[in-house]
Amino acid sequence: MDKSKFPKKVSIFEVGPRDGLQPEPEFIPTEKKIELINRLTDAGCQRIEITSFVHPKWVPQMADAKQVAAGIRYKEGVTYSALIPNMKGLELAIESGLKEVVTIISASESHNKKNLNMSREDSLKQIEQINKVAKENGIKVRSYIATVFGCPIEGYVDPKVVLDIALALESFGSYEVSLGDTTGMANPISAYEIPKMIKEKLTKAEVAVHYHKFNGLEFANNLASLQAGITIFDGAAGGLGGCPYAPGAKGNCQTEILVEMFHRMGIETGIDLEKIIEAGKYAQSLSTLLFQCDGRSEH
Repeated sequence: MDKSKFPKKVSIFEVGPRDGLQPEPEFIPTEKKIELINRLTDAGCQRIEITSFVHPKWVPQMADAKQVAAGIRYKEGVTYSALIPNMKGLELAIESGLKEVVTIISASESHNKKNLNMSREDSLKQIEQINKVAKENGIKVRSYIATVFGCPIEGYVDPKVVLDIALALESFGSYEVSLGDTTGMANPISAYEIPKMIKEKLTKAEVAVHYHKFNGLEFANNLASLQAGITIFDGAAGGLGGCPYAPGAKGNCQTEILVEMFHRMGIETGIDLEKIIEAGKYAQSLSTLLFQCDGRSEH
């Protein structure tokens, strides 16, 4: 392993307040969500996905999105974003004063219909319109591609389909594309080859990776992607989460362990390890599902 090829610093995109909490069956009080976000800010997280402007019928846990966005303590230099499934979500994000939104589309047609109730083609048209209106309002757009490494419904997903979607998202104006391993189906080979291929083909948009838990393999996958040249990694404090519309989806890659891995390798994250461990413990205290990580949850 040639350490000289590794970056001196990587970026962590914290998804815990949204992706981590969204499948929780019992409603978490708004003030506790706000407290989690404030703790993540204090830990040095520079990019935090705070909520989702989605209809509460589909994701009841995010019913207080406007209150969360209004109640957190904003810090200069930190980007606070929200997932939006459609134009209505964008309108709410604009009203809340956020400067970044996140869209999502699945590489799998079946999963896209189950998750978003529309075809991939219609999702792309919608994301194109979101980018247009977001740009007019001075808002940046980050885009997820789900089921990149495999689909719980269809199984194999053709990387060419992923590339075509990524190129389309870039052409619409999405400044960053996050490649999602929705149900932990990636392995270190695919986690190296697919992100590398996408990164080499995109000319404007950055590429991030978003791995879910699978017996600790998520950390090997992140390391493989690092070797492929990826420098942006999604994680959730406490390792919480999972897609409510993906059978078998487990928690997200645990931010605090990801941070410790990079720090031990001499790679900076800008995050205070002790504080992110404490934030992770707090996140776990909010969970009734608590997908236990395969690794340390205490320091």
